[in-house]
Amino acid sequence: MSTKVSLAIFCALASLQAAAPHFDFSLSDATGKTYTAADLRQQKATVLLFVATDCPNSNTYAPAMARLYRDYETRGVLFFNVYSDPDETGASVRQHDIEYQVPFPALLDPHQALARLTGARSTPEAVILSPTGQTLYRGRVDDRFADIGKTRFNPSKDDLREALETVLEGKSVAVPVTRVIGCAIPGVN
Repeated sequence: MSTKVSLAIFCALASLQAAAPHFDFSLSDATGKTYTAADLRQQKATVLLFVATDCPNSNTYAPAMARLYRDYETRGVLFFNVYSDPDETGASVRQHDIEYQVPFPALLDPHQALARLTGARSTPEAVILSPTGQTLYRGRVDDRFADIGKTRFNPSKDDLREALETVLEGKSVAVPVTRVIGCAIPGVN
């Protein structure tokens, strides 16, 4: 492994493990209801899934995320789709979430506040946050998209589900950062 790769992995892990004393946000969902970091503090964990209405990779995950939501919402896990494209509107997001049968709230993040706070760069990118806003996992939902242009019919690794189980057991996620194959979040470098 090269020194650059080792340093990059070290920096990513260090940023995930750092406490999040200044983690704060206030965003509206597609219906106009406002959510803040205080809403996270009432849960065991929060899953943010960064998505875009026009990203085929993120749209592919709508059924899988609905299943995860049904499996974990009663266990103290809060779920949000996060739309960080400034061109998205409440109406377009509501229509998208109806079409894809998304059963949890959709946050509008037009200034990429959550994307910047969590380090998300792509859609679909999943982030698990602790009640204090510490990033416990950031990356893919599963390994369905193995590489650009290479898709598995059946994923062999269920990264987000495994990370959620680990977090709910009170343990650290073994692989806290995974590579996401998808669409870039506009304006986030």
